[in-house]
Amino acid sequence: MTQPIEKVYVISHTHWDREWYQDFQGYRIRLVYLLDELIEKMEQDPAYRHFMMDGQTIVLEDYLDIRPENRERLVKLIQDGRISIGPWYVMPDEFLVSGESLIRNLLIGYRRSRAFGAKPVKSGYITDIFGHNSQFPQILHGFGIDHAVLFRGFYGDADASEIWWEGADGTRILGLKLDEDRSYGDFYFFIRWPFADREFQYDLEELIERAKGMLDYKSKRATTSIIAGFDGVDHIEIEPRLPWILKTLNEADIGAKFVHCSLEEYVKDLREKIGDLPKYKGEQRSPGYNGVNNWVLANVLSSRIHLKMNNQACEVLIEKWAEPWGVFTSFQGRAYPKTFLAKAWEYLIQNHPHDSICGCSIDQVHRDMMYRFDQSRLIAEGMVREQLLYVSNHHGLSDQDGDQVITVFNASQTDIDGVIEVEFAMPAMSDAASTMYHLGGTSFRLYDHERNEIPYQLLELRKNSTRMWRPYRDIPYSDTVDRCRIAFHARVPSYGYAAYVTKHTPLAAPGPGEYRAPNLTAPVRLLGSMAVNANTWENGRIRVAVHPNGTIDVTDMETGRCYPGLLLFEDEADIGEGWNHVSPVTNEVFTSYGSNAQISVVYDGPLQTRIRIRTSISIPHAIHPQETRRSNEFVAIEITTILEVRKNDPILRCRTLVNNRARDHRLQLLIPSGLQTEHFHTSTPFDFVQRSIEQPDYSGYMEKARGTVPHNGIISIDDGSCGLAVYSKGLYEAAVRRDGSRTIALTLFRSTGKEVLSDGGDGGQLLTELEFHYAISTYAVNEMHTSRLWHEHQQFVAGIRSLDRKLGKVVYESLQRRAADLSLLHSFLQVEPAELIVSAIKASEDLNDSYVIRLFNISADYVEGSIKFDRKVISAHYVNLDEEVQSEAPFNEHVINITASAKQIISIQISFI
Repeated sequence: MTQPIEKVYVISHTHWDREWYQDFQGYRIRLVYLLDELIEKMEQDPAYRHFMMDGQTIVLEDYLDIRPENRERLVKLIQDGRISIGPWYVMPDEFLVSGESLIRNLLIGYRRSRAFGAKPVKSGYITDIFGHNSQFPQILHGFGIDHAVLFRGFYGDADASEIWWEGADGTRILGLKLDEDRSYGDFYFFIRWPFADREFQYDLEELIERAKGMLDYKSKRATTSIIAGFDGVDHIEIEPRLPWILKTLNEADIGAKFVHCSLEEYVKDLREKIGDLPKYKGEQRSPGYNGVNNWVLANVLSSRIHLKMNNQACEVLIEKWAEPWGVFTSFQGRAYPKTFLAKAWEYLIQNHPHDSICGCSIDQVHRDMMYRFDQSRLIAEGMVREQLLYVSNHHGLSDQDGDQVITVFNASQTDIDGVIEVEFAMPAMSDAASTMYHLGGTSFRLYDHERNEIPYQLLELRKNSTRMWRPYRDIPYSDTVDRCRIAFHARVPSYGYAAYVTKHTPLAAPGPGEYRAPNLTAPVRLLGSMAVNANTWENGRIRVAVHPNGTIDVTDMETGRCYPGLLLFEDEADIGEGWNHVSPVTNEVFTSYGSNAQISVVYDGPLQTRIRIRTSISIPHAIHPQETRRSNEFVAIEITTILEVRKNDPILRCRTLVNNRARDHRLQLLIPSGLQTEHFHTSTPFDFVQRSIEQPDYSGYMEKARGTVPHNGIISIDDGSCGLAVYSKGLYEAAVRRDGSRTIALTLFRSTGKEVLSDGGDGGQLLTELEFHYAISTYAVNEMHTSRLWHEHQQFVAGIRSLDRKLGKVVYESLQRRAADLSLLHSFLQVEPAELIVSAIKASEDLNDSYVIRLFNISADYVEGSIKFDRKVISAHYVNLDEEVQSEAPFNEHVINITASAKQIISIQISFI
């Protein structure tokens, strides 16, 4: 029903992709000119009332780097309320970054806004994002934001301009639904753009008629008598004559008043008028039925996959290692590296705008991103190394007898009680494995913190490696070492560490003229095998059989369920670009089903077995020039998959290396589950989303959906009794096919050459060696299996870290020191029950000597739990995501008692004695 429009709130802005069809510096030149003109116009003409900086703060920093002399002028306009800034640092994608990245983005945006002496715009201003995740309303609410400006992800056929959007936990916000055609540029396209080819010389009668057309169009979508008109679009400069345009339209008396205002003013007046609205729940990713740009562009999930993998690696490094271990070592006297970690986050989040992380920009943009990933990683790695060294260097070892101490660190909330592998350095040629390898063993023994000898399996030895260190106030040194990699059964507590000591048996060969046996004990050997036969291995929990074509069968020995034919590779043509996978008319598909794989055993032992599967697929070199089929020229794509089986471990760890020599194609990994079900689940930020295998009929839609869904590391399918999960690192595009085997299709990469507004390039073809990490886990369905999947995935992506040093004199590389009395086994933190998943352990943003722990309830039920620390708590408060105190959290000495409703995100600010 048409709603008559009485008032149009004109909101001037520019949608500023920091990098996209131009590189960052090219866009910044335009940004500087835009802001120069805006500042001048606003100072000279009070009638040009307001301008919004696209919900971001980074653009202000980009400008002031070039125009520092204009800081006072810009700040005055911001503080006077003429220019609104924030809430974001950058406007991010919602599926290709972690939940913590979304929160940190807002934390930075809020604080940068306040640094300008202004309050951030309290709006979920996400105008051009490719769909919306299910927990976004809760994230916004945690920053005191009660509405969001939305575009893509909805049906798109005269949708209501206002909706209620309820998140996975039940948090409800007001959605300002932009129209499907002109979205955040409606006023610009209706009023200004028709005059662009006339150098914006406005014809009065035409201007009025076009305004009437806008009112008619918008009235079909309006739910109240007032609407917003967005005066701006991508990278568009201001219209200095806007006050005249609005005055002209108001004097024409066309039935509605036009006012120049802020988004906040519009929302304030809108709330007084809204009535019953359509209601939406959870994730919003509907393909576009209609509209100029109303697409969710699902295949950005796999474009330029190296960007996604680098991003996820940096997120894990900061979230799981640098921040928590910064907190833990600060408990022990080390200064928390707040500014270092803030800089690592800053570099990382600068890569999170959707045109950046989605991989749909020009080559230069994505080359620049790799620099930022490197800087983020190098800063975080530097901090992690210092933190772990701080622990390793300050063990109390006076009662230990040995040569080396190896400290193993656990970054997950689950205790490690199983086989791990570590690498450590020994003096060159000091062990029988280096000097008397014909004896088939080593001459060192391994002991735990209680001096119990620990059996181990020797995996690898690398001789004559260089080890470097730089003592504080001294020049760097190096020595030559042999690097030894071993597997052993370790017990390392949650968020803690365990130290192990090695002791060598002296080796002495006969001297000149001596005729005696060398002085050594029998070599240390851990003999055994997991092999059942030539192609099958069993670890007590799973059985893995490898077929001649390289596919595998995995049998869960607890449930008895066998999952045959896993790890099939499928390749098809792709004539799309960064946004879309597009198949040609004739799309010849190739698989590894008929391949002859070369299967080798890298090593096989009682604790760990590694199997290498090498196969090759011959596929067309590229697409045919007509783009209707693939070319007739073929190249061989070599695929190497390494399987790792650990004793009594349900997780089969996999690493696939692809030497990509072909263009214009998509390679997927197929995992047929054989589980007859109509649903599956995938992890997304702070949620585990149930998805239907059956796809709605999208035949009449503008955008054709193909069952592609986002995930951030977990894909799970079960039949109510048995289940199969796939964990991955930095892979985000998946589907479950409605075939007889309910096959999980995990996209490894897409090779594309087309680029926006250019002749294209090779950057998106990924003509290099690519490496993918994933794992397969089988499970029995029960009330705890969901949390088990999350904990397994958490350990898989975080892994373990280890440091080794000589047992004697410590080499200090910084001034951060304390008494050498740290225990050899310690846990800083334990969380119960398993449904409470830890998301962050960090220093408070604004308070000294205070810390924040964030958890979320992955279950659909109310949960009571506890957080136990290794020290006494003196204060604990629930805080919102902006870290503002909400209420006291009950605690008793070391333990904080918490409650969480279904899918709730909880943040607690804590101080300790």
